[in-house]
Amino acid sequence: MIESIEEGRKEDGNRSIADKIKKRLHNLDKTVENNQGRWAWELLQNAKDSIADYPDRKISVQIELDEDQVVFRHNGIHFTEKDIRGLINQISSKEVEEGEQTKRTGRFGTGFLTTHLLSKVIDVSGIVETNDFELFRFQFPLDREGSTTTQLVPKIENAWKGFHNSTEEIQNSYDQKEFNTSFKYHLHTAHQKEIARIGTEEFMKLIPYVLTFIENIEKVEILDNVQNEVLTFTKAEFDNNESILTIQKNCNGIISPIHILNASNSKITVAIEIEKVDEGYEIKSHKNIPKLFCDFPLIGTEAFHFPVIVNSFYFNPQIESDGIWLKGSDDSEVVENQSLLEEALELYKSLLDKVSSENFYNIFNMANSKLPDTAEKYFDENWYRKTIQDPLRTYLLTKPIVELESDSKEKKLPKDVWFPAKSFSKDIREKLWQYTFDLYNDAVCNQNHIQEWVEVSWSDWNMLDYEELAKDLEKQGSIEKLSEGLDKDETETFKWYNEVAKFLLEIESNIIFFQNRKILPNQNG
Repeated sequence: MIESIEEGRKEDGNRSIADKIKKRLHNLDKTVENNQGRWAWELLQNAKDSIADYPDRKISVQIELDEDQVVFRHNGIHFTEKDIRGLINQISSKEVEEGEQTKRTGRFGTGFLTTHLLSKVIDVSGIVETNDFELFRFQFPLDREGSTTTQLVPKIENAWKGFHNSTEEIQNSYDQKEFNTSFKYHLHTAHQKEIARIGTEEFMKLIPYVLTFIENIEKVEILDNVQNEVLTFTKAEFDNNESILTIQKNCNGIISPIHILNASNSKITVAIEIEKVDEGYEIKSHKNIPKLFCDFPLIGTEAFHFPVIVNSFYFNPQIESDGIWLKGSDDSEVVENQSLLEEALELYKSLLDKVSSENFYNIFNMANSKLPDTAEKYFDENWYRKTIQDPLRTYLLTKPIVELESDSKEKKLPKDVWFPAKSFSKDIREKLWQYTFDLYNDAVCNQNHIQEWVEVSWSDWNMLDYEELAKDLEKQGSIEKLSEGLDKDETETFKWYNEVAKFLLEIESNIIFFQNRKILPNQNG
C-alpha cells in the first residue's frame, strides 16, 4: 500500500463529509425560524429508533434545561458501530437495502444536524457494542464549528480521536434502565437560549400526541432548572372505551390529565385532544397544532386544515419534514401518501359518528374542511377536492353536530341551522344571530359558538344576511303576530322592531327591503 495515496483517500472522504455538513448547516442557518423547535424531535426520534428492532422494549427520555446548557438523555438501546459512523461521518445509519422493511422513523442522515442549531459543539456520551459484541463506554465532543470545508475537515478526525481515546470497556453488564445515552448542548448566546426555550415549549405542547402515536415511549421528563419546574408525561389507562387515551401530566407534583380521542388501523391514527366536563367531553381547538405527524410532528403543517390530527409512520415526508408529497400520480410515494389520507378520512368519519351521537361538545373544533394551505408544487388540489374534501363535507352534513342556544344538550344537522355569513364582521354576525334567535330560537347555534361555526362553514350552509332577516320579519305579518312570536308586549315589540329597522338601515342599500317587502307597520299593524 502506498501510504500517501491512502492518506489522500482518507482526506478526500473527510472533505466530502465536511462539505455536506457545511452545506446543511448553512441551509439551516438560513431557515432557522422554521426549525427552532425541531431539535427535540430529532433527538426523540433517535431515541425511539434505537429500540426499533426490540418490539418489547420501552424507553424513557429526559430533557434538562439550564441557563447555559441543554442535556437530552434516554435509556434506549446502546449504539452500534454503524451508529457511531453515522453520527461522526454524517451518514444515515437508518438507511435500508432495497426492498427491506424498516421500523425506524428517521429517513435522512441530515436530520441530526438540525440539533446543531442549539450548539455547534455537542458532548456525546453512551455505550457502543462492537461487531464482536464487546461493550464500551465513551464520551467525546462532536464539533461542527466552522464555515468552510477546510475548517471542518480536521474536526471530523478530532471527533474520531476523541471517541477512540474515551472508550472504556465494560467488563460486566450495565443497567439498561439508566439514562446511558446523552447529548449535551452548550448555550452561549441569547439566540441559542431562545431556541432551547422554543423547542422545549413546543415539545411540551405536542408530546401528548406523540405518546398517543408511539407505544414504546413510556415516560418523558423535563427538568426546567431555569423556571424551577419538573414535568413528567406518562400514559395512563384508556378510559371506559378504547377511543380515549389519558396522558398524565405532572408539574411539580400537580397532576392533570390530558385526554386524546383517537381511532386507528394498522397504518394510521387520527386524534384530537378533548377535555372532560360534567356533561361529557368538550373537543379542544387544534388550530396551532401540526395536522400531520410521521410518528413525530411535521412542523409546518399547522395550516393543512384536516379536521383532526393525522399520524402515520408510513407517510413519505418532504425533505425538511414540513409536509408530505401529494402531487404526481405516477410517483409511488405520492400514491402512498394519498392512500393514507383516504384511510384517515374513513377513521375521521368513525370519530364523527361517535362525537355526534354521544356527549361531546364544541364539535366545530373538528369540522374544518378547508383546502390545505400548502405549496402548490407539492399538492394536487383536484385530487384533494374530489377524494377528501367533497366526501368529508358530504358526511359532515349528515351528522347532528351543532349545539343550539335553546337547548344545550340538543344537536342538529348543519342543514337545519342558520349561520351568519362569513363576509360580515363579528359584530354584524352577533346581531344577525340575535335577531334571528329572537324570532326562531331553535334555528341558530349556541351563541358562544357563532364565530367558530362561521369560520368552518361553506356555501352549502344556510346563511343569514340582511335579506334573510328582512324575509323573516315579513313572515310575521303584523305587529300583533310579531309580539306573540317575541313573547313581548306591544311597547317592547315596537322597541325591538325599531332596533332591527335601524340595524338594517345602517346599510343604505338595504332600504330596498322596506320598499319591496311588507315589513313596515301601517295603521292596521
